[in-house]
Amino acid sequence: MTINVFIVDDSATARTAMRLILEDSSDINVLGVASTPPIALKRMNKQWPDVIISDLEMPDMSGLEFLAYLQANKPTPFIVFSNYTGDSAMSSVEALSKGALDIIPKPDFSCEESLHQASQQILNSIRAAATAESAAKKAPAKARAHKANTVAGWEAKLASRLSERRLKKASGQAGVEKSAVEDDGVSIDHAQLRLMAIGSSTGGTSIIERILRGLHKNSPPVVIVQHMPEHFTLAFAKRINQFCDIEVKEAEEGDVLRPGLALIAPGGKHMALNKKGSRLQVIITQQEPVNSHKPSVDILFQSVAALQPRDTVGVILTGMGKDGAKGLLAMRQSGAMTIAQLGDDCAVNGMPKAAMAINAVDLELSAVEITASLATTQYKK
Repeated sequence: MTINVFIVDDSATARTAMRLILEDSSDINVLGVASTPPIALKRMNKQWPDVIISDLEMPDMSGLEFLAYLQANKPTPFIVFSNYTGDSAMSSVEALSKGALDIIPKPDFSCEESLHQASQQILNSIRAAATAESAAKKAPAKARAHKANTVAGWEAKLASRLSERRLKKASGQAGVEKSAVEDDGVSIDHAQLRLMAIGSSTGGTSIIERILRGLHKNSPPVVIVQHMPEHFTLAFAKRINQFCDIEVKEAEEGDVLRPGLALIAPGGKHMALNKKGSRLQVIITQQEPVNSHKPSVDILFQSVAALQPRDTVGVILTGMGKDGAKGLLAMRQSGAMTIAQLGDDCAVNGMPKAAMAINAVDLELSAVEITASLATTQYKK
């Protein structure tokens, strides 16, 4: 399948560089380019693209206004192509909250090495965005109905899944130790936990925001890997922190986990956890990408699994590829409860599907159900 892409940027250099990168790929076709959104809209009406790549700071109509117009009139997978400095970074993460699927930082156009390094990220982002569009078109009615489930509905389903898991364990079929969140027949709702670990990629930023906005000051600490470029994770954390009862920040070396704190792995670095006495603290490393990602969900999840977390929950959300699947399996085998976003509910059902394929998942829930289930958890001392 050929992916038709339209590029919108007021910089002729940026438009030319992006076109050259995309034209080297056999599965991507540059449908057209424009210097402003109004010009783009006129040209796209002749043939609508599968994916739009757009700058945010442009004359006549800003990228955020362009995105809002598209969301209201003709929703189309939208990728932000932006600088990472100052207001540009904040505008980029705001675009994610308004429906953009990904951010691509602008490379140094005068440096061939910088362009080469950026090209694979650009191509992968476009392919993931095109997959998101396809999934939205194919989503069956039952998936839309699933999103509308009541709280009572998902609680009943959760209790049923937990009962099934206990029965399997009793008959020796499950092969995993009993998790503390199952003791006395309780579900994750109202459970006492020491830690929540979340991995996410394309389409996941808005879900993470909803999850964190639903937490309270006595919620268990949260550690998050969201696939996002360097510099943008700081803006992402700062933006969400404005709307939350808990504290949300970009993780730093030596950060100590505590109730009511959410740490987001810094872009371009890996985040892991270790134990120092009775406390859990953050380790930030610069090792090579894992599953083509840095930060990697697998790095975080595997470090959590090594802590034998029987009072922990691991969650894998929408995203392309398989990052996090093996780590989630390790968490489940160590006794943690594991949840994957329901496939039909994902923007891109890559990471959850990969986790399901290797039996790493206790429960499949929609984003609404995941948010509701985590909102009432309490910190276990």
